[in-house]
Amino acid sequence: MRNGKMVIVGGGLAGLSAGCYACVNDFDVTIVEHNLSLGGVCTAWHRGAYLVDGCIHWLTGGPFMEIYRELGIIPPLEVRPLTEFATYRHARDEWSVSIGGDLAATANALCRLAPEDADEINRLFEAADHVAAVSPPVAHAPELTDLADRLRDLWELRHDLGTFAHFHKPVGKWIDEDLKSPRSRAVFARLMPPETPTIFLLMVLGYLGRGWLSRPIGGTARFRDALVHRYHALGGVALVNTTVEEILVSEGRARGVRLTDGTMLEADVVVSTSSVPETVFRLLAGRYGSSEWSDRMERWKMFRPIVLASYGVARPFDDQPSTLIVDAITPLAVGGPPQEYLYLRIYNEEPSFAPPGHTVVQTMVETDYDWWATRGSSYQHEKDVIADRVATCIDRYLPGMKDAVKMTDIATPITFWRNARTWRGAFEGWLPSSNVFTHVPKTLPGLDRFYLAGQWVEPGGGVPMATMSGRHAVEIICAAQGRPFSASLGEHQVAH
Repeated sequence: MRNGKMVIVGGGLAGLSAGCYACVNDFDVTIVEHNLSLGGVCTAWHRGAYLVDGCIHWLTGGPFMEIYRELGIIPPLEVRPLTEFATYRHARDEWSVSIGGDLAATANALCRLAPEDADEINRLFEAADHVAAVSPPVAHAPELTDLADRLRDLWELRHDLGTFAHFHKPVGKWIDEDLKSPRSRAVFARLMPPETPTIFLLMVLGYLGRGWLSRPIGGTARFRDALVHRYHALGGVALVNTTVEEILVSEGRARGVRLTDGTMLEADVVVSTSSVPETVFRLLAGRYGSSEWSDRMERWKMFRPIVLASYGVARPFDDQPSTLIVDAITPLAVGGPPQEYLYLRIYNEEPSFAPPGHTVVQTMVETDYDWWATRGSSYQHEKDVIADRVATCIDRYLPGMKDAVKMTDIATPITFWRNARTWRGAFEGWLPSSNVFTHVPKTLPGLDRFYLAGQWVEPGGGVPMATMSGRHAVEIICAAQGRPFSASLGEHQVAH
């Protein structure tokens, strides 16, 4: 017996995840997606003979791997565990260090660079494994936990409370207060944004050491396509190139959505995975939860918009690490404040991205949304200027790169907004900060049968949080209807 109709606004990872779990729990599901295809910001695209990967630099596994298995992503997708997170290279002083999966070797290398910080570096890496052992609430929505669950979680953390207290501070503050060497300060300042809680850095290092960080073989496109395939196989419907103009409400209950062409889609339950500013202030016209969300918008910081510059290069660059952070560069500005480092992805470990002997080289540079939004008719010209400026900058540190460029692709904050409706280009929503540990309700006050999911209600964002959010939303919906939640997607009869 079917349990009603569900309309999901947005076909990114959260929408697809919610759609899969809803199908398994016997809802008739329709996803409405603004873009031409499903996936949201989890996307990749072809430019001639090259593949531009727009999302996954590393895939967080560990406790999140069970969700990928439930969703039918793994298998068939294969992943390659990271042996190296990144190589840091100081351009001016010509020294470098690798952050690798052998945490003891990495800690020793950092201690040799900064012996005056040896005690704090060793404390950091010892704590990383402890933090990785603490499982986040992946399998059960926080909204459904009771006091006994919370007390049990606290009891399990009793031996690590000192670690959490010391490393709870933001990375920038930890660097200022606990590191002495300019070298160690420089390395850690480039690994995470300064607002990020140091606990998050510990988690990344701990997961790296346990082999829980990986890259999908075939890149983001393979990850996305596996999830899209599972959604359709479960019987889910998707309307692409279709925009929701309004969430329909009567008598305090969500009743469906109105599309741009005037079509009304009725629903028993509506889930929005669009950005919360878009959902609360446009689709619901500020009638529900606007004061709470206005306050969050005022206080919390969003991910800074970026220019994603990708180049197809007729050189293999086999002698370079796949992720390279080049610091102390000649400042680079692309419609925003000057940036003094390059974060480079050199796709030399992935043969499907380029012809033999070629490589895709990519960098992300922070920019300003308003600058791009006001370019008007000069928008394309500015993209061309910046493509040349960024290539010239990269060429200083990867000599010969610019002369070998055969393909150029520039994605701006406007690209992210146009394709995925990412609010002001904030492609991962809220920047990781103290709000990572703040619970964000998936409902709005006074509105029944309406739920939020996605990166905007999971501070920190990213692939694992988006897929987890979709799962949790359906779990909450089932609880509200007084019936059990099923996560056994693999056992569900798929549509034919």
